[in-house]
Amino acid sequence: MFSDLPIEKVLAMHQSGFSASASPNREGTVHPSASRALKMTMHGPTRYQVLIPLDTPTVKVIVANAATVVEFCNRGLVEAHSKLKVESVCKAWNGISMSTNFVALAAKLEVIKQWLKKVAGLAASTVVEPCLPQSKSFLKILGVLFFCSKI
Repeated sequence: MFSDLPIEKVLAMHQSGFSASASPNREGTVHPSASRALKMTMHGPTRYQVLIPLDTPTVKVIVANAATVVEFCNRGLVEAHSKLKVESVCKAWNGISMSTNFVALAAKLEVIKQWLKKVAGLAASTVVEPCLPQSKSFLKILGVLFFCSKI
């Protein structure tokens, strides 16, 4: 298959397969290029996050006391006999995002909601609706050979 190609072209093909920053030109020589790496994932929320839409002043209070919020939410989760833990709190998507170690179930979202209201000093009438991200992702598979019988 490669017997009629010069050794330089075979080496260039081999090197281009292992080097993301090198690409062969028409002559078969490899030159480093400023080509972008392939994007394998999308940026955005994961299922390990709990998103809570809130107004800006409340978000500022919660983010300023992020360590306390994490501690209080984890205390509530431990009291609810949960293995779920809040790892961090940050401002995101017109509210806050809580990173967790597992995907939160509905019962655990209620615990987070109750303890977040306690730590932030929010009134009982304040609407706090924690939710999980609802994005969907798809994998596009290209170049897979398959058997097709034509009779």
